[in-house]
Amino acid sequence: MKTYGVSRSTTASPERVWRVWSDPNNWSRWNSGIKAAQVDGPLGNGVKGKMTTNRDTTHDVTFSNVVEGRGFTMTMDGPPGATFVFTCEITPDGTGSTIAQNVAISGPMAILLGPMAKQMSKHFIPVLDDLSRTAEAVP
Repeated sequence: MKTYGVSRSTTASPERVWRVWSDPNNWSRWNSGIKAAQVDGPLGNGVKGKMTTNRDTTHDVTFSNVVEGRGFTMTMDGPPGATFVFTCEITPDGTGSTIAQNVAISGPMAILLGPMAKQMSKHFIPVLDDLSRTAEAVP
């Protein structure tokens, strides 16, 4: 499973980044690629929800590998025979953080859809820029 992603530095502390990123119900306030997201309870392993992109496609999502202040994995249904696996990471970096988002595709169709993951990862640049700006503004 090939992974594609980007990272960036922010002056926001890992705690500030976590406060913003760990609240999927508010992702649409700062992430222009998300029209709406709703999860059933606080972010944690096994938490499920729905996410609607700005292209009006709604996906079932499930969270795993949740480590408070450090990141999480979100799986999302894709085309038949494929599942998108997003890894979101926060690493302390001096007084700020490095934030990263990666995507891989699993399932029988993954090999054919690999180029889609590479394209998707390019859209993470503005997402991480918006996350950074939002987290830097958190008191």
